[in-house]
Amino acid sequence: MYNIQMKLHQIDLNLLLLFDALYRHRSVSGAADEISLSQSAFSHALSRLRARLDDELFIRSNNVMQPTLKAELIAEKLSRALPLMQQALNETIEFDPATSELEFKFTATDFTQFSLLPTLMAAVAEQAPGIKLTILPASNPSPANQLENAKIDFVLGFSHELQQSKTIARQTWDSGDYCTVARSNHPALQQGLSFETFMQLSHVLIAPWGEKSGIVDLHLAKMGLKRKIALQMPSVLVAPCSIINTDLLVTIPRVVAEYCAQQIDIQIFETPLAIQGYQLNIYWHKLNSANAGQRWICQTIDKLSPLCSH
Repeated sequence: MYNIQMKLHQIDLNLLLLFDALYRHRSVSGAADEISLSQSAFSHALSRLRARLDDELFIRSNNVMQPTLKAELIAEKLSRALPLMQQALNETIEFDPATSELEFKFTATDFTQFSLLPTLMAAVAEQAPGIKLTILPASNPSPANQLENAKIDFVLGFSHELQQSKTIARQTWDSGDYCTVARSNHPALQQGLSFETFMQLSHVLIAPWGEKSGIVDLHLAKMGLKRKIALQMPSVLVAPCSIINTDLLVTIPRVVAEYCAQQIDIQIFETPLAIQGYQLNIYWHKLNSANAGQRWICQTIDKLSPLCSH
């Protein structure tokens, strides 16, 4: 005597639903109605299951489909397995922002932190006071590379061109343009900032990851030009402070320039170069798109976005 072990992948799982319905109804018509099959289709499917399991499974007696011994053995296990399978398909992690104490980890540059955290933290304090946001330095310009670390939930990113990804999801929460900043009473800018003066003066290059060129340099390169770089640094927010005792120029997002102009003695000029605007994005791995807590973060940021009214 020997047993042939059957693997789960060797059977159509829909036939197990058919089996379960027939076991409970003991009627082909009743079971067929429950799973929305015609009686003819149900009978054909039952024949396939009988052939696969090498057993009659159900025998008609007094107009009732009576289970065989093998069917009884299968039904005993299946009655526990099917609800677990259904639960697995519909399982969600509960997230109540009012009571949650989850931690969400972001990577971000100083500028993306500056742009989002004041409004996001106000919403978190009001709606989800128990959760914790941990902000880590952005270690890489690529959101995909940063999100390969399973410990990171979100990347706050800055881009000029949005790219599609099969693995990384994103949403844009803000956008903006650039301006050029100099110290007040700059001797070379009494008549304003012309392109010629822009090219004559030395500049600050902001390079969060140590890159050798920025958006200004890329636009100038298309014109066959190159500017003079006197200082390279990673921080957008510190850059305006670094020039107040020099004749250097720095081209930065206008929102930072306007904020810093309230704190230090600088002057804001229109950049004499057509530079495309930027987008501020939040990125997350598509594997986590069903996470209720992460969805709440994204929805909250979306509601805070100035772009919602555009």
